[in-house]
Amino acid sequence: MRYSLCIEPLFENINFYDRIKLAADAGLDAVEFWDPSDKDCAKIGTLAQQNNMEVAICCANDPWNNRINGTPKTVLDNIKKTIPMLRDMGCQSMIVLAGDIDGKNDTQKNILIENLKRMAEIAEKENITFCVEALNSIYDHKGYYLDSSYTGFEILKCVDSPKIKLLYDIYHMQIMEGNVIENISGNIEYIGHFHSAGVPGRNEHFNGETDYTNVQKCIESTEYDGFFGLEYWATYDNAKSLADVMDYLKKR
Repeated sequence: MRYSLCIEPLFENINFYDRIKLAADAGLDAVEFWDPSDKDCAKIGTLAQQNNMEVAICCANDPWNNRINGTPKTVLDNIKKTIPMLRDMGCQSMIVLAGDIDGKNDTQKNILIENLKRMAEIAEKENITFCVEALNSIYDHKGYYLDSSYTGFEILKCVDSPKIKLLYDIYHMQIMEGNVIENISGNIEYIGHFHSAGVPGRNEHFNGETDYTNVQKCIESTEYDGFFGLEYWATYDNAKSLADVMDYLKKR
């Protein structure tokens, strides 16, 4: 298993760029973060390389204001704007977000399919994987359309591109639907990245109802070769919390 740390919610009192070394020191294989638009992407790439780290994934430019349910031109323009940022970091995966519900639940599905098909042409040409993230709409993202992995997998089957995947966030999907192991094992070919945190609370992985030991065993039994991302908020000293989480995840 290769582990990636989202460095936005941890070490918030430490300079953003210094967090890359902290992740490396904690035994992570890669880092990831959210919006690249206010970051020095070339610096991130250099620091990652110096610390023998990869940049696993980041969001599209200004992701919440540039979601993929917009007009085709708007969506594609923002994707093209983000690609050079990824190149500066040596990163080959990008998180994209669906929109909110503004009518009947299914009105957005066809829009996402058509826009993702257009994005697939860019993805295959540029050798970049776009990961559409499903989020929970109960606590953290009320009104968000894509709150089901079932719907996400249906969309990806329609798009039918190896470069368009689902970001399967175990925290969000445990809240929305459970059945995590079956959903992962039965749809692994459509998953491009994992996020994880304890449920409830989005804190340390060992504090909650999700058995991450068995979830990881499930993933390792498949052909998945991507990253297992940690995206959580620590409830105590961040360095100690991260060390404890890594010990927990690796003991299986």
